[in-house]
Amino acid sequence: MKIKIIVDNYAAQSNVFAEHGFSALICDGGKNILFDTASGSLALLHNLECFKVATEEISDVVLSHGHNDHSGGVATMMNRSRECRFWAGDGFDVARTGRRGVDIGLKLTAEQKSRFNIVDGIVKLTENVFAVSAKGCELTELSHTEDFYILDDNGAKPNDWFNDEVYIICVHGGKMSVVTGCAHRGVSNIVRHAQQQFRLPVDTIIGGFHTLHDSREKLEKLASELKSLSPRQIICGHCTGTEAYAELKTMMPEIVMMHTQVGLNVFCE
Repeated sequence: MKIKIIVDNYAAQSNVFAEHGFSALICDGGKNILFDTASGSLALLHNLECFKVATEEISDVVLSHGHNDHSGGVATMMNRSRECRFWAGDGFDVARTGRRGVDIGLKLTAEQKSRFNIVDGIVKLTENVFAVSAKGCELTELSHTEDFYILDDNGAKPNDWFNDEVYIICVHGGKMSVVTGCAHRGVSNIVRHAQQQFRLPVDTIIGGFHTLHDSREKLEKLASELKSLSPRQIICGHCTGTEAYAELKTMMPEIVMMHTQVGLNVFCE
């Protein structure tokens, strides 16, 4: 099994595109599962072509949540394949905004939204890969839901608790690896939720942690939580923030840490 970063904020290769967004390809048993579709189709399609992955070869697209920097390439994927299955958490299509009042929700038609299957609990995508709803995941001080809102029909802005959040579990060698999009409900909370569901030790944690604006105190609490989960390695990027990544790496010298970048391969053995 292999997890390849298709789109991220950073790229080390000169022939690929980076953007503020995230997308990862999980390859298992002859199936290709695309987790998130970045901010738009330009970087997504260019990088897939660079890595010699045809869109027609993708069996499933899974959204981590309904923000536009994770769902921007959905319409293009739908236009390119009628066979591909699309998955998202319940409420993925609500109108959303952030602290600046800008629309950050999905840009899809009603017909496009209707193609989505809802991830309710655990969905088996392959023999070893699962899409899991994080709705039952505990919200704590390490969650990142502040300054995110849902617009209702009256224009009010109740807090967005990210009940639509979905993560990926890859089972391999008696262990599991956890792939998150932005981990709004808290990356350590999500991994604990995964442990409750699968009862397996954690090998690798991959994805965005949304720690970009976290204080040192909050990062110290997160580092303590992550160390207690005993992962072999942590590979984070996108909304993690380079400074937060550097701080976390210093706080957890016993854990192998890497920053995500376009083209990075993670082999799950």
